[in-house]
Amino acid sequence: MTQASPVPPITALMDVMGFTATDLEANQQGNLSVAQADKLKKTRLRNTIIGGVLFFVFVIVATIMIFLGQQNERVILSLVGAVLTVTNAMMIGMIGRSYLRTSIDLRDGNVEMLEGELERIVRPGRQQDSYLLRIDGKSLYVTKDVFIQFRHETPYRLYRSRISGILLSAEPLAG
Repeated sequence: MTQASPVPPITALMDVMGFTATDLEANQQGNLSVAQADKLKKTRLRNTIIGGVLFFVFVIVATIMIFLGQQNERVILSLVGAVLTVTNAMMIGMIGRSYLRTSIDLRDGNVEMLEGELERIVRPGRQQDSYLLRIDGKSLYVTKDVFIQFRHETPYRLYRSRISGILLSAEPLAG
């Protein structure tokens, strides 16, 4: 007969998720903490820079493919350039959407609270597994380190950004 492992202390969640007691207190009041707002700004900036670099790489490669396709009368090269252009447009749209969602979260400064029995789900993938937490009808993808700190079918309260859905902090509930 196996015994369920005990719920780790909240400090274990704090360490692996990178939040403090001050962050948790602000989240309990329905607000982002200053540190969490700074973290979201850094994430938004990093994603924007990566998106900008990828945009220019795709533009240059697509331009070269289209040019070579026309010079050598190779339709396949022109087709590859066109596909890269469309892929680039979709990628920039996704990056733009992420930027706007994070900006709305920062402007509003509110967090969403999810409370209830937590379900841990591992989704096997071809190259790596995906780790999913489901609570209150909502799903959140997390890293393996974060996933390990939660206990299946245990009550928790999770705090995440309202629009972008970024997990900010969590606390186990007495159950």
